[in-house]
Amino acid sequence: MSGSGLKVGVIDSGAGGLTILNSIHTKHPYLDLLYLADDAFAPYGNKSVLQLQDRLVKIGHFFENEKVSAIVVACNTATVVAIDALRASTSLPIIGVEPAVKPAFRLSKQRNVAVLATPVTANSARLNDLIALWKSDSRVCVMSSDTLAYDIDAWPESEPKIQHTIQQLTHEMSEKKIDTLVLACTHYPLVRHLFVQALGAGCDIIEPSEGVTAQLIRRLQEVYPTRMCELQNTSTLKQGSIEIASSLGVLNMPRLLSWVLNKHAVCGQRHVAI
Repeated sequence: MSGSGLKVGVIDSGAGGLTILNSIHTKHPYLDLLYLADDAFAPYGNKSVLQLQDRLVKIGHFFENEKVSAIVVACNTATVVAIDALRASTSLPIIGVEPAVKPAFRLSKQRNVAVLATPVTANSARLNDLIALWKSDSRVCVMSSDTLAYDIDAWPESEPKIQHTIQQLTHEMSEKKIDTLVLACTHYPLVRHLFVQALGAGCDIIEPSEGVTAQLIRRLQEVYPTRMCELQNTSTLKQGSIEIASSLGVLNMPRLLSWVLNKHAVCGQRHVAI
């Protein structure tokens, strides 16, 4: 991988973290990005806490060997149950993804908020702590799906199943008069248009990519101030590159690449063993 010289590792169980990667690359195209789709270990949502902690530590070692400058855990499930184990195993800056409940509670006009997550995230202490901290007088409906994230990784063949799942979920939301929906899994924004179609303009949909991107830049500026100043202040910004890696193999690459907005920036694709 060649480019800016400041490389960021981004990890998710499949394609979901590409919503975060796209946000980072769109706003800060000078950064090199190495994306790892850990699809050999997917779905994360049905793994135990210990399994995810062990897996994330191994992935951290992989990124260290790749000489990244920071790691973005672009997965809500891995963040809420395993990010502390990763932070304890490396000195690299680690940025996680937390459900965007704070802006949702501030935005909701009718005070009816739904949080849609994987079962692990939905049942996590971290999510419940965030809700308790910010909910004020809002009514909160925490919902989960065992299959939606995994089915999104199988898009487009899985589209009919995804549409059926979303119709069931949004029907319940409509009955409860939900006016703000938090997509608390990075996979879900990939099919945001289906939620919009089902819920209409009366429901605001919140996802975390902008907040994660902003936090990544803050941490890079704190840890690498000179390099970031050089990258951000140069009159001719260098174009960073994107590399896509998969723990399952290269056969899934066309599916992963289909979600990348700037395909011209992709400089390589490879299989990695974790």
